[in-house]
Amino acid sequence: MATSAADIEKNYRSFISKIVESDKVWGLTHNDTWATSSSSEFEDTEVILFWSEESGAAACAEDDWEGYKAESISVVEFLENWCVGMYSDALLVGANWDAELNGKEIEPLVVALDVVQELKATGKTLEFSQYDSQQEFEEQVIEALEAEEGQ
Repeated sequence: MATSAADIEKNYRSFISKIVESDKVWGLTHNDTWATSSSSEFEDTEVILFWSEESGAAACAEDDWEGYKAESISVVEFLENWCVGMYSDALLVGANWDAELNGKEIEPLVVALDVVQELKATGKTLEFSQYDSQQEFEEQVIEALEAEEGQ
C-alpha cells in the first residue's frame, strides 16, 4: 500500500518531536557503515536513514541491511556532525522510513532548523561543542539556507 504525502509529513513531524523529546537519533550500522538508500526523488543522490525510535530502525534491518544493528547518537551529534556534514556532501536525510522504505527525503539543514525550532518550542537548549550556542548554530544554518536560495 502506498504511503500518502500527508502520512509521510506526519511521520516526519513525529520524527522531529520524538528526537527532541528523547535526545536520541537512531540509525542502522554495520562495521561503522550507516544504512543508506538511493533517493527516489533526485538522481545520483544518496539518503542516509535515521529514525526517532530504535524499533523503527530495527524494523528495516533486513534484505540489504541484514546484519545491521540499531545504534543511537545524541541530537547534538546528529545536528553538528551529521546534518552539517551531509549538507557539505550533498546527501539527504531519510526520516523515519518504514520497512517498505517509504518516507521523507529532506535537506539536512532543513531538518536541523526544524529540530532547533522544536527545541525552542519545548523550551530546551542543547550544549553544542562546535558552536558557541544553540542560537549561533541556528543562525549559521539559516545563513547557509538563505545563501543556497540565492544561488
